[in-house]
Amino acid sequence: MTTDREVYRILDVNLNRASEGLRVIEDGVRFVLNERRLTHEVREIRHCLTRKLGEIPGLDWGKLLAAREAGEDVGKKLGEEERESLKDLIRANFRRVQEAQRSLEEFGKLLSPALGQNFKELRFKIYSLEKKVKMKLRKKIDLSLYAIADTSLIPKESFEENIEEVLTGGATIIQLREKSLPPSPFLETALRMRKLVRPPILFIVNDRVDIAMGCRADGVHLGQEDFPAIAARRVMGEGMIIGVSTHSLKEAKMAEKEGADYVAIGPVFPTSTKLDSHRPVRTGIIRKIKEELSIPVVAIGGITADNVEEVLKRGADGVAVGSAIFGQEDVGVATRRLSHKIRSFKKKK
Repeated sequence: MTTDREVYRILDVNLNRASEGLRVIEDGVRFVLNERRLTHEVREIRHCLTRKLGEIPGLDWGKLLAAREAGEDVGKKLGEEERESLKDLIRANFRRVQEAQRSLEEFGKLLSPALGQNFKELRFKIYSLEKKVKMKLRKKIDLSLYAIADTSLIPKESFEENIEEVLTGGATIIQLREKSLPPSPFLETALRMRKLVRPPILFIVNDRVDIAMGCRADGVHLGQEDFPAIAARRVMGEGMIIGVSTHSLKEAKMAEKEGADYVAIGPVFPTSTKLDSHRPVRTGIIRKIKEELSIPVVAIGGITADNVEEVLKRGADGVAVGSAIFGQEDVGVATRRLSHKIRSFKKKK
């Protein structure tokens, strides 16, 4: 027959296992992924572990500590699997936490049905957290050279040729921007683009969540007056990338809160394209946003090969350009020039 002391010992061991595993996950999310929002979520669950025990009337904390027999634990000599990457490390510690939670749930029932239920609720929160963290690990967004393929700047007869020039010239991410076509021909254009863009380059569709999902793009980019990012995340799930155009620190912080994977800030300089309805925000705002946000920041608006270093010096993760590439006589040469400047700057850093 299981004694209360044995149950307390099991609870103590698994509380420690779960807490230690969550600490490892928290450090990975905080210092490697640099994810402020997820770091807070992991920390809250870790603190919730002890709060769940405190919610049970009559629980004897003294007995919990008295039951600890670390020196006699036969499990301390058992080996563990090797960790070859951050993904392996995170996956192993989530498994460790979930196994500990299951044991806490089952043995907790022997002391109190409510305690078992408390740990069950926490276990499902951890399943949800694991999905979010793993999705972030999958998303590797290189915003260095973000090419905006505005169809109004690209001759129809040389669409594929122009896109290929940009992709081979050094673009790390490309966005399809179309403002005049009805849904069906827009989707057709997006499908043509999808065939051209290959990993590791990412393909983003501007504005249209439905088109992005229909052509299986890597994500969507939304403006302040487009489909809300928080709603887009519900529709698209955690696997797709969401970027949001912002014009102030307030908008950038809101975009991150609503689930954006990156923000574009601009227009940084005066521009004759769509962004000219907003006054230039200048380069100083980039550093302010970088200090406040944990997601990448790309600068947009009036950026050329001549001023790109000025933007990068302020801390931008990359630059988004349209006419500086597609408005030039030779899009391949323009792309390579920008790419060379960006790579040279990053090497110097």
